[in-house]
Amino acid sequence: MAFFEEFFSEKYPFPKYDQIFVRDFQSSAMENAGLVAFREERFLLEYSTQDDYYNFASTLVHELSHHWFGNLVTMKWWDDLWLNESFADFIADFALRKINDSLLNKLQPSGMYFRYRKAWGYDEDERNSATHPIRAQVANTDVAVSIFDGITYSKGAGTLKQLMFLVGE
Repeated sequence: MAFFEEFFSEKYPFPKYDQIFVRDFQSSAMENAGLVAFREERFLLEYSTQDDYYNFASTLVHELSHHWFGNLVTMKWWDDLWLNESFADFIADFALRKINDSLLNKLQPSGMYFRYRKAWGYDEDERNSATHPIRAQVANTDVAVSIFDGITYSKGAGTLKQLMFLVGE
């Protein structure tokens, strides 16, 4: 939270931050203003590998980041879901790399995880018969459900990472 407050030059925008763990929750996690719900089973695992730890930490930070980008500032319609989720994926990895030295379990090497996750988006784009542009045309909420995928999250995050490389932090 301290990293985001400093990086965005904006204090945490809600009066509290709670986390709950829900049995049989449909998603891995879902943020709401001031509250993040996590699928209980996903976080009761023993984190024995660096990949497990990164996935756990990345999900926590991804959902926290939505409080600035997703709740404080949000998209007008589902067409821009990619920006909401891609930004959270991108900034979670960026934040974890920036705070890596202060983590109990250091990410080794911290820069590789983003590359592996980004491959999810490219693989789906190449193999999925329901491929779509990063910014998809969404006619209704039934269509919106279909774009919570690797293209929207990870391929979009790769695009944002390239943009930061070009324009700087």
